[in-house]
Amino acid sequence: MKLLAIGGAGNMTRAALEKIVMDDYFSEVIIADYNLEGAKKVVKSIGKKNYRAEFIDVTDKELTRSLMDEADVVMNGAGPFYKLLEPTIDAFLESKCKYYVDICDDISAMDDVMTEENKKKAIENGQTIIIGLGGSPGIIPLEVMYAATLMDEVTDANFYMIMDELVEGGTAVWDHMYENFNGKVTIFEDGKLSEVEGLSRVEMYTFPEEVFPGAGTTEVYDLGHPEVFTLPQGLPNIKNIKIKCTIFPTPVMKLITIFNEHGFLNTAPIEVDGVKVNPRNVLLKLSESTQLNPNYKGGFHPSHRGPQEVVSGPVIEAHGFKDGKPCMYKSGFTTPMGPITGYPMAVGAKMLAKGEIKKVGMMIPEVAITDPGKLVNEVYDSIEASPHFLKRFAKIEYNLSSVQKKARE
Repeated sequence: MKLLAIGGAGNMTRAALEKIVMDDYFSEVIIADYNLEGAKKVVKSIGKKNYRAEFIDVTDKELTRSLMDEADVVMNGAGPFYKLLEPTIDAFLESKCKYYVDICDDISAMDDVMTEENKKKAIENGQTIIIGLGGSPGIIPLEVMYAATLMDEVTDANFYMIMDELVEGGTAVWDHMYENFNGKVTIFEDGKLSEVEGLSRVEMYTFPEEVFPGAGTTEVYDLGHPEVFTLPQGLPNIKNIKIKCTIFPTPVMKLITIFNEHGFLNTAPIEVDGVKVNPRNVLLKLSESTQLNPNYKGGFHPSHRGPQEVVSGPVIEAHGFKDGKPCMYKSGFTTPMGPITGYPMAVGAKMLAKGEIKKVGMMIPEVAITDPGKLVNEVYDSIEASPHFLKRFAKIEYNLSSVQKKARE
């Protein structure tokens, strides 16, 4: 089986390739990127003869389709998805390749490609397309889907997320976070979608010390994220989905609210001394310049913390009923962004190649993955077996009794 890894020089796809190399399932792997030299460096670092680098420009349909025609599975981590997902999917739907998976976490990009026309075309072609099998969306809502197998009914899902300012990904990650905090944020309450103003509703939440040391009790805010659209497709009877987020350390989150108050998160151009500028791009450029300073050890809040001191990850809660009595599944983890985003996509690519995902058409992970516990455990077990660190807990409470569980139980 041949794999085409699009965006292979980027952080997230490189992390996915770690898992691909670890499993050694594919007979040939094509690492394709607009940055060909970067792709060649990745191939060299892997050091296997069945890996090769290729140039790709996903806006060039013929070039992209021709590379897809060579592959059995396409694994796509090329962003930003709001710009690049649509042409990539257009090319895939015209290709001979049957399997596709990505880590798209952009709501507008999902809406643009998951049209009835594209869904129909995928079914007619006999293609399986999974959109959004990364960290969030991806592994995080799949934990809720796993929790649903332990209950008779899930009524509420809560995601409390914390992102460390030192998380890898650079200004692209900050751009994504600003976009999800800015303007109108879509929420899911009482079984329906509605909108609230970003950074307008504050909740106090206490992050578990054993996984998030030093986070403590802090302000969390509504975060615009695809789970409010995707999770109800997997759990049609769910009533409420809460997605709240903060940035660590706490002063950084406060700084972002101030940036927002002064308009720095906006993207609409403003005129400064006769020149039109995008406020957010100015903020990102200043951040980038600061981060490139070799004498500067942190982002907005300088520190000397090492990788295992980075505080970033979610607490996942699924509330529901078992035998007519309330129950709750709760888990949390912290690990680098690369593996928790890339490894799920790699596992999905392998499952597609092995024929373990039977459904045909264009779909989200909550619909495509029929054994979420298996995928969840392989991802966490693989991270534990890798050089990356992982702190995690998971438990389920039935009728006021608490039993510690791993997802496979």
